[in-house]
Amino acid sequence: MRRFVDSNVFIYVLLADPTYGRRALDILLRFEKGLEQGVTSTLVLSQVLAHLVRRGRVEAISKLLDYLEGAAFIVADTRREDFEEARKLREEAGVSWRLWDDLVLASQMRRLGIKEIYSNDRDFDLIPGVARLF
Repeated sequence: MRRFVDSNVFIYVLLADPTYGRRALDILLRFEKGLEQGVTSTLVLSQVLAHLVRRGRVEAISKLLDYLEGAAFIVADTRREDFEEARKLREEAGVSWRLWDDLVLASQMRRLGIKEIYSNDRDFDLIPGVARLF
């Protein structure tokens, strides 16, 4: 089964979050064990890297990049069509522009035929067609 992975999963592991770090690591281990296929996107990776820089945790950037080299992850490109679809999806869902990045990710999921996302972001619960797991 293919499942999309949101930025907070990577962040929780990289920053050893005391509350969510173990759960996030368990998710990543499912992919490493071949129990599921992980899919993320260039937008997610950009979000993670920007967060690490903002938090002053630049040493974790190399850890993420090294992990992705050997991981069984598909990294989907962020395309212009994802933005157009996100705009339509925003209108369809009747949600705020504040959810923009989440809408783009949901659009990528639609394009890739994925309905489930590993995320602790409850905003995904507001987007039709997306089932949030965490």
